[in-house]
Formats: sequence, structure tokens, C-alpha cells
Amino acid sequence: MRKEAAGVTEKLIASAKKEFLEHGFHDASLRRISSDSGVSTNSIYTRFGDKSGLFTAIVKDAADGLMEIYLDSVSKAADSHDVDKAVHEGERGTYSVLEYVYKHLDEFRLIFCHSEGTEYEGYFDELARIEEEYYLEFAKQYSDGSHKVDEFFIHVYCRNGWQYICELIEHGKSFEQACEFMENVRLFNSAGWKAVFGIM
Repeated sequence: MRKEAAGVTEKLIASAKKEFLEHGFHDASLRRISSDSGVSTNSIYTRFGDKSGLFTAIVKDAADGLMEIYLDSVSKAADSHDVDKAVHEGERGTYSVLEYVYKHLDEFRLIFCHSEGTEYEGYFDELARIEEEYYLEFAKQYSDGSHKVDEFFIHVYCRNGWQYICELIEHGKSFEQACEFMENVRLFNSAGWKAVFGIM
């Protein structure tokens, strides 16, 4: 019975993922999910509470995993009392985030592109907020002193950093293409930080 239930749940999750990817959260239909998976709508409500609970069941593990990797990366960069080490940890963190996202691509396509109306619609904002907090300290700590730290510039810069990930996902870029793109971003940012804040 347990194996049968697990199989049913797996099929339901697969159908729901397909529905959310195609229609987004708001326009997704539990009736279509029910029809495609062969699981009654009553059973869906029993298992997941509602449509939002079903969406959460699909993305939660991936979202929690990325946040853990990202916070660890930020912590290591922040604890590096040397600009070169901080930059190195940041670059390692970027690769780790990218690798993880591409291992859970459907889940992050849902989170970044189709989560409006769910508890994950603010996930992007939270990632950007954490990044902004770190970069404010980074700029203050490593600026050469002759350059003003523009907080609004950093705010927009950090949101753009995560927007790069969203764009790669939305435009269907492969992991290899994403790595190449982010390497170009790294080179661009390196020159930019030096020009704007006298860093690196």
C-alpha cells in the first residue's frame, strides 16, 4: 500500500508541476491536474490542503536547499578578511548556486517565473535582500576611501545579480551557456567594482 501511495503521489506531483509550468500558479487548474494524474480533487485537498500547498510541496525542498547553499556562501565571503579571498568565495558561491539551480531547473522556473500568489513570490526579493546586505558591507570595507558607497546603486546591482539567473532560466540556456555567461558577468563586475568603488 505504501509503494502504491508513493507512486500516486509521484504521479500527482509530476502532473501538478507540468500544469504550473504551463499555466502559472493563478491559472493552474486542480481539475486538469486531477484528470492528468488520475487522482481525485478531493484526494489532492486531503494530501496538500489546497493549490498553494501543492505548489509548496513541489518547490520547498529545492528552495530551502538553495537558501542554505547561498547563506553558506555569503557567510564564507563575509568572514574572509581579505578582498581577494572574499571575491574568491563569492565566485565559488556563484558556481555552487548555478549548479544547484540547474539540478532543480523546473522547481526554480516555477519559483522565479510562476510563483505569484504563493508564499514563494517573495523568494527572489529575499535573495536580493541578503545579497544587498552583504555587498553594502563589502563596499564599505574594501572601498579605497575616496569613493562614496551609493546604497541605491548596490540595491539595484544586487537585484540584477539574481535577475541574471532568472533570465538564464527563462531563456532556456543550458548549464554550459549559463557558466559562460556568468564568467562574462564576473569579468564585467570586476572592472566595474574597481571603477565605481576603487575595489580590486
